[in-house]
Amino acid sequence: MKRGYLLVAGAIVLFSTIEVVSKYLQAGEGAAGQVGPLQVATLRFIFGATFILALLAGRRQGRFIVGAVREDGLPIALLGVVGVFLTFFLLHEGIESTSASTAAVIFSMNPVFTVLVASLILRERLGLAGWLGVGLGLLGAFIAVTGFRFSGLFSREDFLGGILVLVSAVTWSLYTVYGKRYSERHGSLVLSFLTMVSGSLLLGILLAVQGGWGELAGYNVRAWTWLLYLGLVTVGIGYILYFEGMRRVPASRGASLFYLKPVLALLFAHFALGEPISYTLLLASVLVASGILLVTFPPERG
Repeated sequence: MKRGYLLVAGAIVLFSTIEVVSKYLQAGEGAAGQVGPLQVATLRFIFGATFILALLAGRRQGRFIVGAVREDGLPIALLGVVGVFLTFFLLHEGIESTSASTAAVIFSMNPVFTVLVASLILRERLGLAGWLGVGLGLLGAFIAVTGFRFSGLFSREDFLGGILVLVSAVTWSLYTVYGKRYSERHGSLVLSFLTMVSGSLLLGILLAVQGGWGELAGYNVRAWTWLLYLGLVTVGIGYILYFEGMRRVPASRGASLFYLKPVLALLFAHFALGEPISYTLLLASVLVASGILLVTFPPERG
């Protein structure tokens, strides 16, 4: 069981770098050259899907892909629309307009939203500690989005960016809740691969409509290196570590480790991008982390 926790923790460390590396690329920091948010989202999941396909082929599990498409092709494709296309289009567009640390803290709300969605839609019971966690998480998200600065709030780019990231956390939670049955039926890696295929296909089509594929020729080696990192490491290896770890530990206890993400992301953004750690964002991260702990690993369920 100890190895399971280590695997989940390793995955969360990788997940904590996503917003930081994405901001680095999208802002054109250093020598990486600027990469558009839609390009980051599209290439990230094309590389990630390729990695997982190679893994499934190496395990001789390709037949499970065919079986999943035959049995549940349409609902799985729709899950890809919500969980990959919509979620990560919104996330990367939001990162464009706000800081990496703010985006990471807000997107870390997804375990809280997942429990809330499961409670409201699937009628899963949520005890007192769970509802307290939802409240703390929502308060943390409110602080992260507004920064307690209300003058000209609706015209600020960072506010609009924060709202996009917040909506992406909600859509990812919908994907998590509704994807559970298909993950149990076909396996987490098969579901991840197929949803990545449908989601990245739509991202690629949108990129083509916007004429963005031609920009790829101008990316330098450093930009491609970080794009590969986002796809192969944070998506490919990160998903494998997470699912393998969750297989070895109780689901609620494994998911509770997500409280690490907002804190780690603040540190990564500070040291890698020089983003300041404000008191308001630190408070928001503590509230979100506390909310995650309470909803995923409450003392008791009522």
